[in-house]
Amino acid sequence: MFSNNLLIVDFPDHLYGQFRHFANLIEFNLISTNANNALSTKSNAENAENGTTIMVHYLENPLQDIGCLSAELFKSDLHIAFCPALNVELEVIFISSGFHGAISVDDAIAQQIQSIKKVHDGDISFHPKAVSKYILQRKRIPSSGNRAKILAVTTKKEQQVLSLILHGLTNEEIAKELSISVNTVKMHVQNIYKKTKIKNRGQLFAFAAS
Repeated sequence: MFSNNLLIVDFPDHLYGQFRHFANLIEFNLISTNANNALSTKSNAENAENGTTIMVHYLENPLQDIGCLSAELFKSDLHIAFCPALNVELEVIFISSGFHGAISVDDAIAQQIQSIKKVHDGDISFHPKAVSKYILQRKRIPSSGNRAKILAVTTKKEQQVLSLILHGLTNEEIAKELSISVNTVKMHVQNIYKKTKIKNRGQLFAFAAS
């Protein structure tokens, strides 16, 4: 038994084997459930282990299925949408609904695994265009709301890192963009977390966008 759990919700039988393989590769316990029982299944799994639980929701008809998901599910934990096809507009809806990432059935296996790993590591896993569109649609500016609180306690370099995080870039991509080392990026990210009392990228994204 591993310490972390991959909770697949409403998955069709033909995809179960694929995710069993994923779970073994990334050393997660694989648990299958449905939306109605997801909370109780998650609770039972966490009573047995103290690791991370990621819920992967299969959404055959995303726009219809999202409306059937309980808001209670999204009050905690990490959530990934898994659906037949993705586009920027749909990913924006997923972000707005509280998901931390989105995977398409047609994505390469390596890409699907990378998305799960990113979410587990505290990142979000969406196309950068979807992240940018979400932020622009909310019409947030640096001098308003929680973004202003972050600017008040961070350095100029930390603000540059923050801006790139909010555009969906990984630590490696930020390092390349700013011509600094990945370790330096990680140091800036940890400083941002410490100053804002935020634990991971998902929380930071939600805080800065509200």
